[in-house]
Formats: sequence, structure tokens, C-alpha cells
Amino acid sequence: PLSPHAKAWGYPLSPHAKAWGYPLSPHAKAWGYPVLPFRLFALILSLSMTPSTRSKAIELHQHNPTQVLLFWSTFVAGIVVLMLYVASPLMQSFFETFLQSKVLHQGEQVVYRISETRADDTLTTNALTFWALTEPERKRSSAVVKLPKAEYVFQPIIAVGPLVVVGGFVLASLLTTFLPAGVGFVRQKIEREILNALDRLARSQYGEHTPDEIKRLTQDIVTADIRRLHDLAAIYGIPYTELELLRNALRWRNTDAFRQIISVHDGIKFYMREYFTDRYSNAVLGFVYIGAAILIIVIGLRGLKFIPGSDPSIVLGALGLEFMLLITYAVVLMYGRVEEGGDAARMVSAESVGGDERDADTEQLLRAFLATPRTVTNEDGR
Repeated sequence: PLSPHAKAWGYPLSPHAKAWGYPLSPHAKAWGYPVLPFRLFALILSLSMTPSTRSKAIELHQHNPTQVLLFWSTFVAGIVVLMLYVASPLMQSFFETFLQSKVLHQGEQVVYRISETRADDTLTTNALTFWALTEPERKRSSAVVKLPKAEYVFQPIIAVGPLVVVGGFVLASLLTTFLPAGVGFVRQKIEREILNALDRLARSQYGEHTPDEIKRLTQDIVTADIRRLHDLAAIYGIPYTELELLRNALRWRNTDAFRQIISVHDGIKFYMREYFTDRYSNAVLGFVYIGAAILIIVIGLRGLKFIPGSDPSIVLGALGLEFMLLITYAVVLMYGRVEEGGDAARMVSAESVGGDERDADTEQLLRAFLATPRTVTNEDGR
């Protein structure tokens, strides 16, 4: 981008400058350069960032198709893997061990009665949609082969669906955090927030800054010990915890792949604190209330016998949904911002209130003392 003097002289802007929405000179308009429709967005962004970081911020703000495709592919693959190789074996082991039941889910036909007033139905089991829990096989004296009777039925895709979906999302997020920013969906989000934090610090110290000043600022933060980090927090005018969080994120970004896997919590914590909790905490709380409302309705229907006791899938699904929403809200609270100095401010406020009360009491005592009639006696006692 050209300097204000160069623009005043009418020099045409480069394509990069045009992309940022700078007003074109008459010569540039005569050459047919189009005025981009998102000039207003670029102008607003340019007020908060210097030219050295604008292009990088825009690049990190938008995800490329590779990142989106990889994230959603990993998400779906995680759901399938968790459902087939984690949730299903655990549920089957639980039913066989604690309920002493035989689990049928490979296409067997069973007899099932939804209630005592209904006739028996013949149903076919399925690995994902319908399981039948029957009594263990015993030796039969009769040669007549009867279909096994299902004491309970179970629908895995409904019962553990919410747990598996959240698990797939967590796996996709972790995997795309370890990948480079060019292909990692969550990794690019963390890189973007680190860049925004460094740009804010650089603007507070240098104003219009250069990439070299960003590198120098990064080096000062990364190499700082505890004492130096406290000094830098005082110089930058930010809380120590925020600067420490930024330092840990920078160290995580600059380390090797193995250490990034071990210390992935530093990068995720920085992104959650800087972006996610501030923007989505209210939305998460709203979903918690929605999950609670769904659970109340399901429990009510179960109490009214509209949901049979021999099929607890819907109840378990509602419980699992509310459980995961509460866990998500707990994580949001854990990673939320902590206002430093809140206790000290409350103590100062309390002291000021107490001081005002004491001053009022002293004033009342003085007024009472002055209003009391006094007698003066001389040496003769008169």
C-alpha cells in the first residue's frame, strides 16, 4: 500500500492496496481498476490493524476448502469409529456383565411385546438401530425351536447419539489442532487469535508497527521469566494472567510437533479464553436450558407411560444430551476470563463505606458534645 503522500500525488495503487479498499486515484480509475464492494469492511479492519498484519489477518479469518473438508470428514469418521468400536462394545459388555442378558444385534429375529395389553411382534435386530436383550440360552428338552423373547430393547443410535456426536467433534478439533495452519481448521483459529493479541500489544507500544517490531515483541514475551513477565505486564498495561497465557500459546506454536501434542492445552486454552468464551458463552447457556426442557418432557412422558419401560433409549438419549451440554458449559466457565483485582476493589469499596459510616458517627458525637450545656466555675466556686 502507498503512503498518504504517494496517494496525494495520484500514483495508482497496487492490486494488494486495492484489495484493502484504499480509494483509487484518478489515474487508477482511468486505467479501469474496479472499486471492490467490500471496501467498507476493509476500512473498518484497517482502523484496528496496521498494514503489516492486515493481509495475514484476512488470510487467517477465512478457511480454505481443504480445512473445511478435512474437519467435517474427521468429524464423521470420529462418530463412526466411536459408535462401532467404543460405544457398542462397552454397552454390550455392560448388558452381559451387569444385567446377565444376552445381546442380539446381528439380524436375529426376536419376539417383543411393547405392553401387556398388546400382542407379540416379531422384530429383526440391527447393529445400530435395534438391539434385543434376552435371557441366556438354556438347554431345551423340546425339539421345537422358538424365537427368543426380548425382555428389553435398546436403540444405540438414539441412546448414545449425543455422546458420540460430541466425541466426534472433540476428536476432529484436536486432530485439526495438531495439523499445520494451512490444513488445520482449529489450528488456524488459534494462529489468528495469537496474531490479534500481538497486534494489540504492538499498537499500544509502537502505534503503526512493522513486522520486525512484532518479532521483537514476540521474542521478549517468549523468553521472559516470571519476574520479567510481571514487568512486561506492567509496561503493556494488561493483567499478568493474560500475558502468561499469550506466552504459553507462543511457546506452543513455536515448539516441535511432539511437544505440541503434549502441551496442546496451552493453545486451546488461549483460543477459548480470547475468543470462544466471550462470543459463545450465552449461546451455550441457552442450549443447556433447551436440553433441560427436553429432559423434563421426556421424563414426564415416561412417567405417564407414553414411553415403555422396556425401551429406555429415549430417556438415556435425553440424559446424555443434557450431560454433554452441562459439561460444555462447565468448560466454558473454566476457560472464561477472570477479572483481576475484583476482590481488592470490593475491599476498597467496603473500606470506603465503613470510613463514611465512621465519619458520620464522629460528626454526630461532636454535634451532641457541642449541644450539651456547660457551666464555668472560677476560683471562688462561683
